[in-house]
Amino acid sequence: MQYSRRARAVVLALLFGGLPAFAPAAAEARPSDRFSAPHVGPVAPVAAFPDLLRQAEAGEAEAQFQVGLAYQLGLGVARDLAAARQWFGRAAAQQHPRALNGLGFMQLVGQGGPQDLPGAEQSLRQAGERGEATAWANLAELILEYRPAEKVQAVAVLERAVAAGALNARYRLGRMLFEGGAVDADETRGLALLNEAAAQGSPYARNYLAALVLEEDRRAGTAEHGLDLARQAAGAGLAEGVNQLGLYHLRGLATPRDAVRAATLFRQAGELGDSTGWLNLAMLHETGQLGAPDEAEARRLAIRAADEGNLRAADMAGRMLFRGEGGVPDPIAAGPYLQRAAEAGFADAQNFLAMTLFNGLTGPADQAAAMGWWEKAVAQDHPAATNNFATYLAVGQGGRAADPVRARALVTRQAEAGYMPAQFRLALWLEQGWGGIAKDLPAAIGWFRRAAENGHAAGAFKYASYLEAGEGVAADAAAARRWYEVAANRGNADAQFQMARILFNGDGVRADLTAADTWLQRAARQGYPHALLVLGEQYARGDGRAVDPAMAWAHLRMAEQAGMAEATGGRRFIQARLTTAEQARAAALFQRLAGGIRPEREDE
Repeated sequence: MQYSRRARAVVLALLFGGLPAFAPAAAEARPSDRFSAPHVGPVAPVAAFPDLLRQAEAGEAEAQFQVGLAYQLGLGVARDLAAARQWFGRAAAQQHPRALNGLGFMQLVGQGGPQDLPGAEQSLRQAGERGEATAWANLAELILEYRPAEKVQAVAVLERAVAAGALNARYRLGRMLFEGGAVDADETRGLALLNEAAAQGSPYARNYLAALVLEEDRRAGTAEHGLDLARQAAGAGLAEGVNQLGLYHLRGLATPRDAVRAATLFRQAGELGDSTGWLNLAMLHETGQLGAPDEAEARRLAIRAADEGNLRAADMAGRMLFRGEGGVPDPIAAGPYLQRAAEAGFADAQNFLAMTLFNGLTGPADQAAAMGWWEKAVAQDHPAATNNFATYLAVGQGGRAADPVRARALVTRQAEAGYMPAQFRLALWLEQGWGGIAKDLPAAIGWFRRAAENGHAAGAFKYASYLEAGEGVAADAAAARRWYEVAANRGNADAQFQMARILFNGDGVRADLTAADTWLQRAARQGYPHALLVLGEQYARGDGRAVDPAMAWAHLRMAEQAGMAEATGGRRFIQARLTTAEQARAAALFQRLAGGIRPEREDE
C-alpha cells in the first residue's frame, strides 16, 4: 500500500527526546477500519429461535435475515458463519435490504465461505440502492482495494455513503481527503469530516485525530483534546486507541510522563490484537525506560509482534537476531524477518539482508542479490548500506563493473554529511590508493581527523599515529598522545597498547607503570596480539609482576593463535619446562583467557 505524505509523517512521527520512533496506531488503514460491519447484535439472544427458524424455512424474508444474524453473531445458537451466509443469501434472493448488506459484507471479506468479489459488488450495490448506507461504504472500499485505478468512481460511492449517513465512510473519506494521494487533498474538508465522525462516536476517527495531535498538528486540537480523544478510542475497546493512549503517557502530553503506565497500555493493546503494542513495549525494554535495558525481552516481544504481521517489528526482530542483541546471533532465524522487512522497504533490513546474502550466512552466497539490496538501501540514503555497496562497487564485486568514481562519490557524500564510518573509510581509501582511487595522504589524514573529532575510535588512533610519526602532517607528540588517549578511552585496542608503551617508557610524560599495565591489560582482554605477547614475556621474566610460567604460557599461546609468530619460540621454551600439574594449570588459564576476550567497541 502506498502512503501519502501525511500518512508517512504519522508513521515516522513521535520521536521522544532522541528515543526511537514509537509506532502510532493510526499509521495504516486496516481492514477493521476500512470495512464497515453492517450489523451489531442485540444484547439479548434471539427469543424463540425454533419458531423463528420455522418462519424462515417457510420463506419469510425477515425471519431468514434474523436467523442469519443469529448464526452470524451467536445469538441463541452456536455461531455458524456458513449457516449465516446461507440464510442471508436466501433473504437476499427476496431483495431484503439488510440481508443483501450482510451477504455482501461476508462475500467481500470471505466470511462463512470463499471471497466472492463480483457477488459482493452486486449484493452491496443492491443493498445501497435499498437504503443501506454501510453497503455504499463497503462497496467504495472494495473498489479502492481491488480496482485502485477506478478511484474516482470509488470516491463517488464513498461520498454517497457519507450522504446516506455511514459513519465509517465519513471517517474514511475524511482521511483520504486530509492525506491526499488516493484523491486530491482537501485538508480543510477532510479534517471537518474527521471531526464530525469523531463527534458521532467513531473510535477510528478519534484515534486518528489523537495521532495528529501527537504529531503536533494543532489543527486537530489541543494536547488536552488529543488525550481525551485517545481515552475515548481506548474506552471503546479499540486496540489501536489503547496503544495511542500509551503514547500520550509515554510522551507526557497533557498528562504526566509515565513509562510504566505506557507499558501497561502497550501490553493491553497487544493483547487486544494490535501488534504495535508489542512493538512499542519491545522498544521500551530495549531503551531501558522501564529500568535497566532488557534486550532479551525486547527481542522476544519484537519477534511476537513480527509473527503477528507487524513489518516494523520484523525489521527490529531481524536486526536483533542478526546482531545477537538480546541473545546469540542467529542469522538463519533473522533471515525471514529481514526478507519481509526489506521487501517492505525498511533500509536497515535491506542492509542486513544484503550482508547475510553477500557472506553466505544462511546458505550459498549470492553477492549479486546482496548488491541489489544494498542499492535499494542506498536509494534511501542509508549510511551503512552506502558504505558497503560502495566498497564492493569500487573493485567490481557482486556482478558489478568496477566503478571507483561512483563509489568515491557515494562515500564522500556520506562523509561530508558527518557519518563517521564513511569518513574513516574514505580516509583509508585515500591513504592506500585503494580500488583505483588516487592516493592522497594529506586528504586521508584530514578525514581521519574528522572521524576522530566525531567519535570514531579507529579514526582517532590513525590520526594519532600520523601525528606521532610526522608523516603527511607536522609531528606533534603531545597531540598524538592526546588522540591516543581519546581512542583508548573509546575502546580501541591499538591505542590502548600505544598508551601502555608511552606510559611504560615515559615517552614525553612521566612514566607510570601502574597506568601502563592497566592499558596493557585492557588491550589484552580484547585479544590484541601484541599486548598478549608482552604480558606473556613479563610473566616469564618476572618483569613488573611475579614469575608465573603457566600464566606466561597461556598468554603466549593466545598471542600465537592471534597470529604472533614471535610468541611461538617462547611458548615452546616454557612448555618444555612445565611439570604435568603446571601444564594442566596453563591449559586451564588459557581457556579462561580465551573465554574472557571481548571487544570494547566495534567501529563500523
